[in-house]
Amino acid sequence: MAPGIQLETVRGLYGEDSAHDLDHVLRVLATAEHIAAAEGADMAIVRTAALLHDVAREHQRLTGEDHAAEGARRARELLSGQPAEFVEAVCHAIESHRFRVERPPRTVEAKVLYDADKLDAIGAIGVARVFAYGGHHGRRLWAEDGEGEHTAIQEFRVKLSRIQERLITETARQIARQRHDYMLGYFEQLEAEVKGRL
Repeated sequence: MAPGIQLETVRGLYGEDSAHDLDHVLRVLATAEHIAAAEGADMAIVRTAALLHDVAREHQRLTGEDHAAEGARRARELLSGQPAEFVEAVCHAIESHRFRVERPPRTVEAKVLYDADKLDAIGAIGVARVFAYGGHHGRRLWAEDGEGEHTAIQEFRVKLSRIQERLITETARQIARQRHDYMLGYFEQLEAEVKGRL
């Protein structure tokens, strides 16, 4: 039997946070498979890491601990009995998929997961996710810089606008161009409307 994990096994591991729920995982999986095929990555490692990459998101929300490190620990448990080299490759990909933690991906599979996860944060889906997350946490739609609130526009300026330049694989960089341009146009339009210019 090939190593890995089945979708049915992970269904119950994800909560209702619409920015990091099973739908997010399935989008990352689809994008990761596309990038993996183009970049020559091991598909079983990529699929397994994609399915498990956010299993500790709720743990991070409750404790403040790094969900990537905790996710890798949980993946080791879920994959116990599978080949050690496979498990370590999956866990490295999970540990290194975060944007805000300096733990760079070293393998092609880890780079694929990192890029697929970041691509889900930009473009039309990225805009939808950042507002869904803000709404879930009771944040305003808009606040000027300096008002002390972290709204979608601040997340765009701090993180989303910089994702394109942080992608690793050529395949992901190609995908990102259109998504980045769309997102940039959206936030420019939003600012113009908020300020009464359009």
